[in-house]
Order: sequence, then C-alpha cells, then structure tokens
Amino acid sequence: MIRNLIIIDANGRGLLSANFGECHSFGEDNELVSGFISAVYSFSKMVDAETVDEIQLGNLTFLLISKGNLVFALSADDENSIEHKATLVRIIDLFEDLYDYYTVCVEPDIDIAIFKEFPKFLVDQDILQPNCGNYTECKGCPNSTRSLPVQEMTRQLDSYRT
Repeated sequence: MIRNLIIIDANGRGLLSANFGECHSFGEDNELVSGFISAVYSFSKMVDAETVDEIQLGNLTFLLISKGNLVFALSADDENSIEHKATLVRIIDLFEDLYDYYTVCVEPDIDIAIFKEFPKFLVDQDILQPNCGNYTECKGCPNSTRSLPVQEMTRQLDSYRT
C-alpha cells in the first residue's frame, strides 16, 4: 500500500509531504524524512551514481524520480514496486500539468502552501487512497508517535560525527 508522497526541491526543501493509507506514517518526522531523501539523492550525485531510484528501509520502500528541479518520492509497504513506480510517474505528470512553473524553477522564498491541495486532488482523481481517517484531527492515533528506521540511522550518523 502506498503510504506517503514527498516532493522536495533541488535545495532539499520539502515542498509537500502527504500521508496515505495510514495517517502519521512518519510520526512527527516529515522534515527528517524529506532531509534524508534529499541527502541520499545529493550523495548519489556526489559519487556520480547515475540515479537512486529505490531505497529500502525495513519493510518500507521509497521510490524516487527526479523531474526538473524536483525529486518525487513515494513510500510503500508492499512488493508492488512496478505498479507504484507507474503511479509515481502519473503523479509527476499531473503535478507538472498543474504546477508547470514549479517543476522548472522553485525559488527559495516561494510559499509552498500552493501545493497543499495536491494530495486531495490525487485522492479525488482516485490515484491514491485517503489516509485512514479513524481519528478526528488524528488525535489519539497510535501512528502519531511511531518512528521510522531513519531516525535510528540519523542518530548513528550523528554519533560518528562527534
């Protein structure tokens, strides 16, 4: 099942992070996940890797595609990578149709609120499913405090720096 959609710009700034399937799939760490994806993508460029198109963290798979100045990432917790990659390509095409200017030129001071309705549009178009919606404003949701393996990896990396 597709759990998350993340869009970051060339500078690593998160433009959009949306949950699908389960609310709070990343707990409170949307920025950490955007930063992680940005760092891995930047690292791949630094070591002249052709591309990073998939990251596996436990049972969570991140599929990545760059388009213009943006990196699109989709997370899923199942084995349907081919189907999910096709969905991500469709999402990118729709994003490009709706926000053409932003795929080419994302300025650092742009108000990212313009992208707020994009996840709802994807649900309305039946491309992605809405989050569980079991909790009013997600209060009481057990997923709101859950963490990802990326948090532990970040702690380990920080310990190497000191």
